[in-house]
Amino acid sequence: MPAKTAEAPKPADHSPWWLALAGVVGAVVGGAITGGFNYLGHLGDRDAKMIELSVGILRTKPTPETIPLREWAIDVVDKRAGFSFTEKQRAVLLERPLPTWSYGGTTWGGDRWGGTTLGK
Repeated sequence: MPAKTAEAPKPADHSPWWLALAGVVGAVVGGAITGGFNYLGHLGDRDAKMIELSVGILRTKPTPETIPLREWAIDVVDKRAGFSFTEKQRAVLLERPLPTWSYGGTTWGGDRWGGTTLGK
């Protein structure tokens, strides 16, 4: 009968634990990065919708009840569109509807020649 030789103990294999941890960390970090880019990408969409809503408010005929709403709409356009109305333009927008014109079924801002009548 051959003599038994002592076998060296095998080292513990920890790779499945580290792989699982790396997978969880990768999924969390990847989700956070994707969510952050998605949020930043849709900021412009939100601004465009707010400007569209504000322009719709400014196109209606002003009444004493709608003056605060028109002031809000002017402030939204100032903040979200990246430009500011002059005091004269603000006063005109509070008193009159935003000028529009139609051509081929599409309504555009401005007078019938394409210019604006604000401040004239």
